[in-house]
Amino acid sequence: MVLRREAIEERLKELDVTLQELRKYLDLTWEKFQADLSQRWIIERGLIAAASIVFDVADHILAGHFGLYAETYEESLRLLRNKEVLSEELYGQIKGLGGFRNVLVHRYLGIDPYEVFESFHEGLESFSRFAQEIIVWLDVLE
Repeated sequence: MVLRREAIEERLKELDVTLQELRKYLDLTWEKFQADLSQRWIIERGLIAAASIVFDVADHILAGHFGLYAETYEESLRLLRNKEVLSEELYGQIKGLGGFRNVLVHRYLGIDPYEVFESFHEGLESFSRFAQEIIVWLDVLE
């Protein structure tokens, strides 16, 4: 597999659209979030979509540039950190994203609405930073 910058940029644009949509709910209070299942589902789906894009980008970079194939989502994040694609600080923020994504997708033992609410607010910054760090890394390659 060959690293294709345009493929990564396309995915990062999709991530940006997803984050723009999620930002529409920034003013949502915990009480409203807890009481409104429809809005909870919107946010959960947005977080699933954002996380899936992150892992898709990670897999593309690992396979296309480094010839590596991670066995788990968490391994893909760790490998990006180890290869200095992601900063240690960002890795600390998004570590655990794979497990969180799996909980949302597969509803393991139910979903903790408060964890989703907190992750929503934290994730908006972390996902944006992920995109920024990937673009900086791509620019260094050129």
